[in-house]
Amino acid sequence: MSLKRKLLLIFNPKSGVQRFTPYLFEIIDKLTAAGFLVTAYPTQAAGEVRQMIAQYAEGFDYLVCSGGDGTISEAIDALMRLKKRPAFGIIPSGTVNDFAVSLDIPKDVLTAADVITGAVPRPVDVGRFGDKHFSYVAAFGMFTDVSYSTPQNTKNMIGKLAYFVEGIKRIGAVSPTYCEVMLDDEMVRGEFSLGVVGNAHSIAGFKIPEEIGVHMDDGLFEVLLVRELHTIKDRQELISYLLNQDTKTNSAILRKVRKASFHFATPTAWTLDGDFGGQVEKIYIENQHHAIEVLMPFIGGNT
Repeated sequence: MSLKRKLLLIFNPKSGVQRFTPYLFEIIDKLTAAGFLVTAYPTQAAGEVRQMIAQYAEGFDYLVCSGGDGTISEAIDALMRLKKRPAFGIIPSGTVNDFAVSLDIPKDVLTAADVITGAVPRPVDVGRFGDKHFSYVAAFGMFTDVSYSTPQNTKNMIGKLAYFVEGIKRIGAVSPTYCEVMLDDEMVRGEFSLGVVGNAHSIAGFKIPEEIGVHMDDGLFEVLLVRELHTIKDRQELISYLLNQDTKTNSAILRKVRKASFHFATPTAWTLDGDFGGQVEKIYIENQHHAIEVLMPFIGGNT
């Protein structure tokens, strides 16, 4: 008998609409048939994903997590703190799953498990936010508390539309924040209602404008800064812009950068991958190029 590849499967049994747990046995059977020796662990409390990875993951060849963006973000932050990082697999079971969607990982849990059985690990960038890490977005201002302030039962009922509904409520209701932003070697100053440093094709269900070109393995972030919205027209143009329609807006600044630093006049709240990331006056954000290897479908070209 050939030597089995050791795989640690961590899953959040309460994530999203709980699409994972009914298929747990079938998924373990698929992984076992593909030659993995599977150890499965259902999380019991907040923070356990991080604890399990810190304590056990270096002893495995593969780490697979099932959950939403918050679970995946916690796992990646924990992975980045290991000396030996196992290849990382994702079985999406959250409400939106922006990170997995951007990697073309199927939303269906059984199909995602099939991807893991046959995929070759491919390098993906990770963001560093001070001493923390994020998988696909760090942001401040309007919309940015939507994912962790939207009630779970609402997300379960209407999915990612819940984020859109909650987000629209915040347009015009958030006071802009004065900030000096260094985007690589470019300085930008002003009152901003929204700031996004991202590495994904969509954020909270909103698509990043295709004009900039998003690749999750190119060593670059996509940065979106939205200046203060003065009129109803400004707000309407921004909504259309975020929905990836043809409308242009003079309120938005869009750049591709390797690093960015922000200096605020007052402590400002951030979200990291949809969870509260703390309040800061100064923060340095950097792209960690090819930091982890992810099991994903191969589609050719950049990720």
